[in-house]
Amino acid sequence: MEFVCKIAGQAGAGVMTTGRLMVKCFTRGGYHAIGYPEYPSLIRGGHNTVQVRISDKPIHGPVQTPDVVIALNKDAIFYHMNSMAPGGIIIYDHLIDASKFKLREDVRMHPLPLSKLTQEAGGTEQMKNTAALGAALAAVDYPFEVLVGIMKDEFKRKGEEVIKKNVDAAKAGYDHVKNNGIKSVKTIKPISDKRSIIITGNEAITLGSIKGGVKFYSAYPMTPASTILHYMIENEKAFHLVVKQTEDEIAAINYAIGASFAGARSMVGTSGGGFALMVEALGMAAISETPIVIALAQRVGPSTGMPTWTEQGDLRFALHASQGDFPRVVLAPGDVQECFFLSAKAHNLAEKYQIPVIIMSDKNLSESVFSTEKFDQAKVKIERGKLLDTHKHPLPVLPPMTRWKRYTITEDGVSDRVLPGTPNGVHVSTSYEHDETGFSSESFAMRTNQVQKRARKLKLLMGELEAPKVYGARNDQVEVTLIGWGSLKLSVFDALPLLEQKGIKVNFIHFTHLFPLDEEQVKKALSGSKKTIMIENNSTAQFAGVLRQYTGIEMDFHMLKYDGRPFFPEQIVEEIEKLKKADYKGDKEIVVVEKEDLEYYHPQRHGL
Repeated sequence: MEFVCKIAGQAGAGVMTTGRLMVKCFTRGGYHAIGYPEYPSLIRGGHNTVQVRISDKPIHGPVQTPDVVIALNKDAIFYHMNSMAPGGIIIYDHLIDASKFKLREDVRMHPLPLSKLTQEAGGTEQMKNTAALGAALAAVDYPFEVLVGIMKDEFKRKGEEVIKKNVDAAKAGYDHVKNNGIKSVKTIKPISDKRSIIITGNEAITLGSIKGGVKFYSAYPMTPASTILHYMIENEKAFHLVVKQTEDEIAAINYAIGASFAGARSMVGTSGGGFALMVEALGMAAISETPIVIALAQRVGPSTGMPTWTEQGDLRFALHASQGDFPRVVLAPGDVQECFFLSAKAHNLAEKYQIPVIIMSDKNLSESVFSTEKFDQAKVKIERGKLLDTHKHPLPVLPPMTRWKRYTITEDGVSDRVLPGTPNGVHVSTSYEHDETGFSSESFAMRTNQVQKRARKLKLLMGELEAPKVYGARNDQVEVTLIGWGSLKLSVFDALPLLEQKGIKVNFIHFTHLFPLDEEQVKKALSGSKKTIMIENNSTAQFAGVLRQYTGIEMDFHMLKYDGRPFFPEQIVEEIEKLKKADYKGDKEIVVVEKEDLEYYHPQRHGL
């Protein structure tokens, strides 16, 4: 059983809150649930929507066709009427003039007096979304008591009066639908009392970092990374963190580097434009061998691009940011479980190898809300590498006029590290090339030795890299192998059963460790593939190029999408069906574009 509902309206109408409440309602009934938001970069105006998808089987991301649309304004009817599932219904405020909209015959329109119902229940105009939520639950015959429990939890900090008004408004919408015989083609009842957690990708990155020992976080707000800052601030006191909203991104990364130098596990968060401002400091962290973790939540670029939409266009930038050569790690979680565990791992890698580690997410994963199992926190272990415990083992007394050798040339490339103020651990740490004490040096031999020392970390680091995971049958048992990284996992996982239903045998290879790459691991994972399709949310098949550069492996096809939306599973299935029909011959590059050209930023463009 699967059900998809869209809540849609103008920014400020409570669309996002309603979506999250609905996700909680169905999760509490034992369902797998996802809330996928879309919105333009406007504080007021434009069009906002949250798609809530639920199923009694595991699901991973959004789909194209809703069963129910809750339209809080006329724009919502226009934007979503053509994508309705067969027999779908649109619930909307009766004050909206819907006469000009031409719908399919199987789609039913149900006007509701939302404002009147809300006012009669003692609520305010802003609670129309709550009445609409009650109406949507009634349409699928879902027990109202579940919503009551959710609202008590959600609004308890605001007091009993607020709880009562919201419950009464929701009940008014619920009863109106029940009394007027409005029904969806699907009926939903709770199937289990098993509890799951509800969390976004950014929240999972935050919690993974906290469990991984982070003590300092700094950021300048930038969509879609901003909610990491919000969630860090919410948890600052509970976990004894220091969180700083800085004046800009340059300050943010320098704050974090300074905190790391002082011994605190530190992290900074941003999106592409903010990361562009950080790259000089990134190089300083690299040459001073100061651990730093950067959460890079991608959005559409270049420059300001489309600030509130999704893309995977920053990979090459992350691999090559800042001048010169130095080791770094780039990780890309594919779901909220991986967000948690890879974020914890990032802090270990950064400190053990004294390097920058970049966690790459994107708007789709960062801001969508997912039901998931509780994180197994016992799996997280904090490893601080060669940070010396000088309380147990004091450093030997330095001879007069000498410094401690912070950057000793070592076989594994990693030098011992002490905190500022450590007796007999005096050294220099700057942005300049240096000798073993950290003092600036332009010796040709020392420069060569220090570059080689830093590079040797990669050999040791390779042992900690996870191989790409193969999902499904062996490569030689399927007709085509799909390959992706990061949040593409969500779309492809939902496409796999659809392809199986159509008799198309595929498997999926997913990468979370993007750099450095272990050539043998990659070749082993891809060996035996008959046809390969790299799927990416960018226009130049960036990771396919990285694979070719470092392993010599070339993809047979690139399936690309870069319009601001993630891949929907139906789109992947449609394109693979076309390829199969053509016997996997044709253009190497497949560009996927939404069939309907919509713009949430300027509804007036559509005559709304």
